[in-house]
Amino acid sequence: MRLRLRPTLLGILGLAGFSIPSAFAETAPVVAVNREIGLSITGSFQDALSSTTTSLSGTESIGRGRTRAYEDVWSSENRRIGWTPGFRADSSVMFNAFGISNLYASAQFGLQDGQRNNKYRFVSRSTGNSPYTFRFGGNDDAKATSTRGEIGKGFLLFSQSLLLTPFAQGGYLSTGYDSFDDLGNFFVGAGIKADYALTSRLVLRGRFGWAAVLSDDKGYTYSQSSSTHSLWQGGLGADYRMTRHLHLTAGGDYSYTHIGHADASNTYYSNTFGSVGIFGTESFSRLRSHSTSLSNDLTLHAGLAYQF
Repeated sequence: MRLRLRPTLLGILGLAGFSIPSAFAETAPVVAVNREIGLSITGSFQDALSSTTTSLSGTESIGRGRTRAYEDVWSSENRRIGWTPGFRADSSVMFNAFGISNLYASAQFGLQDGQRNNKYRFVSRSTGNSPYTFRFGGNDDAKATSTRGEIGKGFLLFSQSLLLTPFAQGGYLSTGYDSFDDLGNFFVGAGIKADYALTSRLVLRGRFGWAAVLSDDKGYTYSQSSSTHSLWQGGLGADYRMTRHLHLTAGGDYSYTHIGHADASNTYYSNTFGSVGIFGTESFSRLRSHSTSLSNDLTLHAGLAYQF
């Protein structure tokens, strides 16, 4: 009975497209580092600048058929800078299936919670009046999360000492002051990873990626007529095998985010009906708004990983 069951079981696995020995065959060091579950402590530095400029311009009646042009401009600028502690959890797998070798999938979650220095400046200018400026600043709570998933395929080169893995990625970024999710954006993109085995124990790692940042899921970016959303990523790291299953990991990751909205505008026209004014006197006004957000982020990490 056992002799019959064994061929039958192997036949079922063969129909599924892979077998246990082929899915995890003898592992090259550059492949082994992509079969890990890890946990790291992190320190994240952020230098973020956001600004918004709103203007209201047009003409207004000053009586006896005369009009004059006017313009009111409000601009605000907020800069956030400093380090925050956190942690990061990683998991990745590389396997053979359906006749394709080195298929790759990974997931990553990171969290930051601390304080950063926040500087705010507001300037108001209007026709015929002196500019008004208001500033304040201090340390504020800084919270953020990052969730990312990747799928791709690895290509072994140079006698299995180099592994190049193109991948597609998607994820969610959130940031806030009192909450981890005051503002949040989804992103989708692609990139490439490179793993090079310097020795049988030490693997050097590199990563480059780009993603399109999708519209804010909180609804704060409606009515903009044109916008740019981009996320650039780069990272360097090392993975050192201490035992058969336990690895020491360390490295740094840099990201640059740019979100800009331009020419959100509306036109208003009002006049008077007899002695009752809808908006006061006859006027023609145009409201414009432009906002942009830039963020430079550097995350250093060190931790342990278990190779399965």
